Amino acid sequence: MLINLLIILFLLLIIYQFVVAYLNNTIEGLENNEYQNYDSNNVIILAQQNAGNIQVLKQQIDKVLGLNKQVQDLSGNVTSLTEQVNNIILSQKQYTENSLPSSPPDITGATD
Repeated sequence: MLINLLIILFLLLIIYQFVVAYLNNTIEGLENNEYQNYDSNNVIILAQQNAGNIQVLKQQIDKVLGLNKQVQDLSGNVTSLTEQVNNIILSQKQYTENSLPSSPPDITGATD
């Protein structure tokens, strides 16, 4: 009984995702209302829309370029952390090798 309810629940979730994807007509990256589609044949209106759209695209590119410094900082941090982890692994390996005895222990009392 419980398994049947779970199967129905998962089927409803899958169907819901398909319905949401079908009804959603949003173009990714163009969620703002500042960008305007070209609907007119008037040259002046088209030029004004083009200028406005260029400004919107420039603002979006400036936002992306602002992230470049953060990405570079994160890249440097990842490189530094990788080097630190490798040094820790190397030191643990050396410690393990140094803590092992140089010869096997002498066991007495065993009879065969």
